[in-house]
Amino acid sequence: MEQSTKLNIPFNKRYHAHNELVYLSEVIKTGHFSSGGVFSKACENFFLHYFHDSFPYFTNSCTDALEMAAILIDIKEGDEVILPSYTFVSTANAFLLRGAKLIFADSCSDHPNIDIESVQNLISPKTKAIVVVHYAGVPIDFTGLKTICQERNIFLIEDAAQALGSSRDECVAGKIGDIACFSFHDTKVISCGEGGLLVLNRLDLKFKADLIYEKGTNRREFQSGEADKYSWKSVGSSFAASELQAAVLLAQCDELHDILSKRRELISFYHQELNSRNWNQIKLKWSLPEKTRDNGSIYFVVLENLELRNSLLKHFIQNGVQATFHYLCLHQSPFFKENYIGKSLKNADYFEKGLVRLPLYTDLNTNDQKLIIELLKEWDNNQPSQI
Repeated sequence: MEQSTKLNIPFNKRYHAHNELVYLSEVIKTGHFSSGGVFSKACENFFLHYFHDSFPYFTNSCTDALEMAAILIDIKEGDEVILPSYTFVSTANAFLLRGAKLIFADSCSDHPNIDIESVQNLISPKTKAIVVVHYAGVPIDFTGLKTICQERNIFLIEDAAQALGSSRDECVAGKIGDIACFSFHDTKVISCGEGGLLVLNRLDLKFKADLIYEKGTNRREFQSGEADKYSWKSVGSSFAASELQAAVLLAQCDELHDILSKRRELISFYHQELNSRNWNQIKLKWSLPEKTRDNGSIYFVVLENLELRNSLLKHFIQNGVQATFHYLCLHQSPFFKENYIGKSLKNADYFEKGLVRLPLYTDLNTNDQKLIIELLKEWDNNQPSQI
C-alpha cells in the first residue's frame, strides 16, 4: 500500500454509550461517588437478571474478581490450581497470592482455549481448582470437565474476561462453573475503564462471598436489617467498584444487545472474507464450534512462526493499522520459568509465536475491514506458498 494512502486504524477504540455523560452527571449531583449507590445496585440488578439464579458482585476489575474467587474457595499453601499457560498474568496471580501451586495446561491444537485432555492428565489429590479461560469469547467445551470437577470435588472457575454475551450448548459464559469472572476493561465488549464482575453460581457460598466483598464485614447483613451492627467476620478486601464506574457501565449495559449484534457482524465479515481465498502463510485458526455463539470479542489469524508474525505486524504498522500479538506463555515467563517442571506446552507456544489479533471494536466499519484485509492479501502475496 502506498505511503500516501497510509491508514489510521487503531487496534481498539472504546465504545461510548449514549447515556454515559447523563448518568455520570447524576452521580456528581448526588455526591455519592463510592460503592453501593444507585448505579452500583442497578448494575448488579442488570446482571442478576442476565445470570438468573446467580449472584453478581461488581468489582474494581476482573483481577479483583479473580482474587475474590481465590479467597472464596479458600485457597491455601500447597493447594494446586490448574490453569492455561496461554492467558493473562491475573489468571495466575490471583491464586499464587494465596499460596497455590500453579499447574499449567496446554492449549488446544486448533484454538488457544485450554485443552481438556491436558487438564485431565494434570489432576492430582491436591487439585483445588481448575481455571478455564474462554479465549476470544469462545466458551470451552465444558461438559466432560464439569463432570470431572463434580466427581472429584474440584472448583471450576471461569476466567470469562473476554466472554460476556457468549454461550455454548445454550449455556451462557458465566453459568458454566462454580464462579465466573468478567472484565469491563476498555478492550472488552462493554467497558467502564476498568471494572469487573464476579458471578457466583453456588448458594452455599453466598454468605461467605458477601463478607469477603465487604472487606470481611457483615455490612450487607446490617444494610438489609438482618444484623443490628456490622463487624469484622472474615478475611476480605475492598473489591467493590465506585459509582462513577457503575454509571458508565450501566450506560453500556443499556446497549449490550446492540453492541453484541454489531460486533458479531464484524466477526462474521472477517470470517467470510478471509475464508473466501487460499493463503500462502495465514492459517485461519479462529473457528466457532457447533452450538456456540460468540460475542465478537477478538478476531485472530495464526502464522507458522515468530518471524512471519513479526513481518506481518510490521507491514500493518507501516501502513497505519495497529494489529497486535497477544499473550506470552506464563510457564516460560521470566518470573516463573525456573520453577516450571512440567512437559512442553507446544500448542500454547505455537499461539504465543504465531497469533495476530486484527483490529476489532464496535465502531469499526466495513470499509476499514476491507482495507485491513487488502493489507493482509498484499503481505501474503509476497510470501512463499506453504509446502
